[in-house]
Amino acid sequence: MPFYSCNRYRMVVIIMLGLIAWQIYMLTRDKPSIQLTESNIIELEDDKFNKHIKDKVKARIYYEALCPDSKHFFVKHLGPVSKKLSDFVHITLVPYGKASTKEENGEYYFICQHGEEECYANKVHACAIDILKNSTLSVEVTECMIIDNMDADSALYRCAKQYNLDPEPIKICATHRLGSALLKKHGDDTSIINPKFIPTITLNGSKDNQRAILKNFLLEICKMIDMPLPPPCL
Repeated sequence: MPFYSCNRYRMVVIIMLGLIAWQIYMLTRDKPSIQLTESNIIELEDDKFNKHIKDKVKARIYYEALCPDSKHFFVKHLGPVSKKLSDFVHITLVPYGKASTKEENGEYYFICQHGEEECYANKVHACAIDILKNSTLSVEVTECMIIDNMDADSALYRCAKQYNLDPEPIKICATHRLGSALLKKHGDDTSIINPKFIPTITLNGSKDNQRAILKNFLLEICKMIDMPLPPPCL
């Protein structure tokens, strides 16, 4: 009996040691890394999985091409926000400001706050926006032009070269009826909100809180983005 008891005890110990060794092996062996396939990435980036992209904040910028306050807003606020939050905000540019429009014999004539050169510069901006048909690029190009826009043609050629664009279609548009028609359209759009100050910015159709928007455009945009907030808002 003592012999069998000893053997039985020894077998139990061996089995327990085997189980322990197996557990240690299972815990310490290399685990296969999880790999995201291209199809996984496409699914994660698809609009239907991304509420931010589906529900972009809609910002409309009512401005004038030669307005110092418009220039300040473009350089200090609009340009940086457009670059940082292009996936979260859709920007529409409306170059017209405090201009007025007259129609005579089927032709449009404009009187602009900063003179005839501004009317022409506004047309250049309007034509660039219409031809580029890209919100982010339109902001970049118009920001480039508004920095030094006293000579609208010079600004156009300088910025077209910087962004590898053909300036001729934009100039042709600005010097012909299409440019006037686009500026008239922007004038009609501007008259709807009747801005008291240029620039005026609407967010999702509201022009409330202009002082806060002009002071910290980034913060006001971030307030309208659903959680989780993107890094530029943190």
